[in-house]
Amino acid sequence: MGSWRPDYTVLLLCWFGWVTIYLCRSILPPLLPVLVEEMGITHTQAGLFGTAYLIGYVLIKIPAGLMARRFGIKRVLIAGMVGYGLATLLNFYAQNLLQFLTLRFLLGLFQGIHLPLANTLLSRRFGRRQGRVIGFHESGPNLGHAVALPLSVAIASSLGWRWAFMLLSLPAFLLALATSLLLRDGEAVEGGEASGGLRELWGFPRLLTSMALAHSVYNLCLRTLFNFTPIYLVEFRRATLETAGLISMILPAAGFFSKVSSGYISERIGGRNAICLASALTGLLILTLTWLPNLGSLWLIFLLIGLALYSFSPTIYASITSGLPLELRPLGLGVVTMIGNLVGAFSTTLVGLLIDLKGYNMALTAVAVATLLATAAIYLITGGSPERMF
Repeated sequence: MGSWRPDYTVLLLCWFGWVTIYLCRSILPPLLPVLVEEMGITHTQAGLFGTAYLIGYVLIKIPAGLMARRFGIKRVLIAGMVGYGLATLLNFYAQNLLQFLTLRFLLGLFQGIHLPLANTLLSRRFGRRQGRVIGFHESGPNLGHAVALPLSVAIASSLGWRWAFMLLSLPAFLLALATSLLLRDGEAVEGGEASGGLRELWGFPRLLTSMALAHSVYNLCLRTLFNFTPIYLVEFRRATLETAGLISMILPAAGFFSKVSSGYISERIGGRNAICLASALTGLLILTLTWLPNLGSLWLIFLLIGLALYSFSPTIYASITSGLPLELRPLGLGVVTMIGNLVGAFSTTLVGLLIDLKGYNMALTAVAVATLLATAAIYLITGGSPERMF
């Protein structure tokens, strides 16, 4: 224990932050088949859950950096934890679609605080090791997602779906208490005013354009799979709710290992190649979901999608923090993730509408084609980039 450093405590608190975020965030998708039947929700309305969440998630990105400069990272992170814990718990009492959508918006609003502040904190503390550290940090969502899926189904099966929201909200409050005790005060974000920072960001056009497009692709694929995989398996592949929950768990479970190893991979082949390879493979694998002959082969396909899809988000974040000055990192992360999540916000509703109008095959084909076209654009934009990340 003598070799334990305060930096590791910060890393674990940030990592557990992601775990609790996805414990709260991942309760809804495996329960959608139940809500669709019980409340008569259409696929388009189911897509609105993702849209409402991501609108809140996007709106807080730049204000989070401003609040951190004023109040310090510690206070803002704790406020976020308490906020998304309450937004999850209150689903226990929700009675209609509007109440669910309002709580989903608030969940996104409070959870959107974490990414820019935590990654800025880690990049400052770990310097040149930030790529590997951020890779480990970004594995937290996968663990939280993988655990939440079967737990939500198990709790819903035994106690009712409302209790899944109640019980899985509790870790957020425990983490808020731990953070208040273990994270030191004074973790502030330094730098100039937001307007000045935005002007300075224009000096990094290739970096910001390529990473915003990459994050948009990531969100398009992630939100589609996150929201619609369980219901796709139940309705289109005739799986049971329990089987759908288990297969859905493969995605984040595989992603846990790919995120941890992403830093090593990008160091070997370069950030540009790592992002484009992962994006292209994800698009091709999503396309296979339209013609696979049986349910058994889906286990392998979702494993491969998880390994590919989740591997390039840490590279995106590490590329931004390594390519920007310290004072611009929160703002740069906020802008890029804001753009990516805007795409995710509207794509879930559009994909749901496509499913309602044209079926799963057309919706998945559209997502796959858009991903492959965007991959080619990222490769061209980053060609000849002087940034060391590529």
